[in-house]
Amino acid sequence: MKIGLKAWAGAMAGAALLGTVSVVPAHAAEGQFESYINSWRAGNESRRWWDNNDTWDYTGIYFQGCEADGGDGFNFAGLRLWKDVSGAPDRSKGTRTNYCGWVDYGDPDDAGTYYFALTDVSSGTFISVDYVKVAW
Repeated sequence: MKIGLKAWAGAMAGAALLGTVSVVPAHAAEGQFESYINSWRAGNESRRWWDNNDTWDYTGIYFQGCEADGGDGFNFAGLRLWKDVSGAPDRSKGTRTNYCGWVDYGDPDDAGTYYFALTDVSSGTFISVDYVKVAW
């Protein structure tokens, strides 16, 4: 009877371990930062960050609390992700339209220094965003 109990206890411990391992995400975000935007116009750039490309995670930009100085208020902002290239023109990794939420650039698949720039404002000239989160 003791052998059966030990086998059952071992099986339960193994099941508990498998259950614990399965809740761990396959890829953890490599990095992130939080900030805000105050009176940006087309051409303004974010701070830069280093992406080791150690994970296959997306690069995303989140806006919350968006305002524009135009009469129609904030509708959207055009954002372009750039890879900083020393001694050469920076490389565009795509443009997305942010409607005051998340935009996803996918996995840039390239280690390096990145930043984003405002390319378009839907209404007016300037935007302000209370909360900005960039994750990669």
